[in-house]
Amino acid sequence: MRRRVLGIGILIGALALLLLAGCVPMEEATLEQTESFAVGEGAVDLEIESSNGRVSVVGIDGATAVEVTATLRSRGDTLAEATARVVQIDVEMSQDGNRIILRYDASAHALDVRRYSGVDFEVTVPTLTDVEATTSNGRIELAELSGILRLDTSNARIDVTDAIADLRAETSNNRIRVERVEGILELATSNGRIEMEDIDGVVNAETSNGTITFSGMMIPGVDHRMVTSNGGIHLAIRSDASLVIDAETSNASIVSSLPLVGDTDGREWYATLNPPAAGTLTLRTSNGQITMHGVF
Repeated sequence: MRRRVLGIGILIGALALLLLAGCVPMEEATLEQTESFAVGEGAVDLEIESSNGRVSVVGIDGATAVEVTATLRSRGDTLAEATARVVQIDVEMSQDGNRIILRYDASAHALDVRRYSGVDFEVTVPTLTDVEATTSNGRIELAELSGILRLDTSNARIDVTDAIADLRAETSNNRIRVERVEGILELATSNGRIEMEDIDGVVNAETSNGTITFSGMMIPGVDHRMVTSNGGIHLAIRSDASLVIDAETSNASIVSSLPLVGDTDGREWYATLNPPAAGTLTLRTSNGQITMHGVF
């Protein structure tokens, strides 16, 4: 009995040490830095790199400057420890003509700083701006832009609204939402849904374990693609669209109110909306229903 009690005591002690080792410091210190960069005519090229931080970029019609607010954050067991870490964070904010670089390179910092720190960037720009934004564990939000948009994060969502764009967005373990966007959409996530609302463009969207929804117009004469697994695909397509629809699901069904011409039996459909059509819409899922309806 003594050995058993001793063993239980050792186990409890070990668990306590693990819990203490895994606890996250609760005190947070923040530091705000701002910059303003005057820009000339033509497109602005904005590059943002961060870690454990949010990125927000909003276009302002008629703006002649890029306005930046960087919020530096760090945690510690005490406020003094958090403050000591946050003042060590180095953020680059530089300009070369119409090219603006905003960078927090976590790997260049001491281990305790990069482990418990992050930087948020809030930026306003002229509407005509190309954006390349990379972060981790932080969401990316863009609005009111016209340009080439390259967005990459992880474990956080991506939202793009009111844009004319060549858009490529990628995340993981979270959703992508694109609303009122015209252009080319290449969207990829895992374990998250993809939502596209009021779209006019070319679509290539792929996820896993998530639903894909779409409403709007798909540009005719080009190919479109939506692929998921363990999730449904639900489309509200402009009734005057002209597309070959190649749809397939497993362990579910395909339902449509569109006036399709062709093979619409079973779980594999190959039919045309408003023939003749040159572009193909490919739909693939497993364990999820495909629904298609018309909108005007």
